[in-house]
Amino acid sequence: MGGVKVKCVITADWHIRSNLPRCRKDENWYKTQERALKQIRVFANKNHCPVFVVGDIFHSLGETNFYCIQMIQKMAKKLDNGLYILAGNHDLPFHSSENLDRSAVGILLQSDGIEEIKDYFLNIEIMDVSAENFDGETKDAEIIFKHVLCFPDMKSLPPNVDAMTAKDLLEEYPSAKWVFTGDMHKNFHYEKNGRHVVNPGCLLRQAVDFKNYNPGFYYVDTDTNTVEFNLIIDSEEFIDDSYILREKEKEERIEAFANKVDEVESVSLDYAENVRNAMLSSDLSKELKETIEELMGA
Repeated sequence: MGGVKVKCVITADWHIRSNLPRCRKDENWYKTQERALKQIRVFANKNHCPVFVVGDIFHSLGETNFYCIQMIQKMAKKLDNGLYILAGNHDLPFHSSENLDRSAVGILLQSDGIEEIKDYFLNIEIMDVSAENFDGETKDAEIIFKHVLCFPDMKSLPPNVDAMTAKDLLEEYPSAKWVFTGDMHKNFHYEKNGRHVVNPGCLLRQAVDFKNYNPGFYYVDTDTNTVEFNLIIDSEEFIDDSYILREKEKEERIEAFANKVDEVESVSLDYAENVRNAMLSSDLSKELKETIEELMGA
């Protein structure tokens, strides 16, 4: 077969972070993330292929610490064929590649065994590839890596969301035989007339509406047109949606209290004083009182 030939692991949206997402109750969130990365590493080494990450390696600048960075550096050192990355919108301060050197991804790119995706193809002297960071200009090419919100079809595209469909991408880049995307957290593989859009989805479930979702990564061989999805084991028992109920109950209590403020017998022209008078005459929990005081700017 002609064209660019490459065997690789395609993954994206790791969103490595220091703090535990509030929908999870892992005893050690760092270890959970490390186990997921290990699954990718073991597979890549077994299949003798590099790992390509199509953006959003980290969750945010404020939730990235040295341990998060070292976690990925340690993984890269154990990869036989290298780790190749793009910076996504979550990776770049102010969503600008001009700030790459001030980001955690910028630190990774100074590490052994970690390079930009386009460097992999330059190293093997293949030029018909486009792989730019989040705000970079994507040129038409046989293989494209693009961190863009993309859905498999119009039916799955939510209303009032600025996004593309897989069909849109293939139409925008007529030379593309393979388009690898990040940013959309649910995995899919779209194929039409021998042309492919592969979106690997998120590394781990970090939102409650992903409770029944299966995260994973793709193994791709462009020579044989192989696209194989591989599950990442992420125990569902760690997902906890009870915080939603707690927040709803808290909002209802605050709303009920706000209504009671209007019923306070000793009314003042000072609204804050009215609130405090209502608090004195109400059976409120300590937590709710502290919340109201915080909202009042006390």
